Amino acid sequence: MVHKPCRTSVHQYVIASSLALSCLWSASAFATSCPVYKFSSTTNKIPFDQRRGKDGSNARQNRLTLKKGLLQPQLEQFLRDQFDIETIDWRVSSHYQWPSNFTLTADSTEALLEQLLVPYTFVVTMYSNHAAIVSYRYEATGAL
Repeated sequence: MVHKPCRTSVHQYVIASSLALSCLWSASAFATSCPVYKFSSTTNKIPFDQRRGKDGSNARQNRLTLKKGLLQPQLEQFLRDQFDIETIDWRVSSHYQWPSNFTLTADSTEALLEQLLVPYTFVVTMYSNHAAIVSYRYEATGAL
């Protein structure tokens, strides 16, 4: 399961509207021009939704080749490459192994990540500051 907190876009709209209203008020009171506010990072990183494949097409890579060995470095590399994650907080055991060489395929990178996480009962929570948390998935049970 992949969690992407949506409050960042809501915060941007609230901040932009409050800045616009304060600018309009100050512009009418002091006759100054309003500055332009940009909510993009200073680096020229392209969001993962708009990345182009190596062949120049707009399709994202929908396959992942895993090798026999530790799962952590392979999953971290996938998150860095496909989701532009820079910091990963690994809250599960680092001893999980992928059993053999295998290629996963899916319709989207999110579905591909879901295929990889389900057998291990992991969940990845991604944040807009290019950070992610890999933790265990806890299901709520109805009976106690």
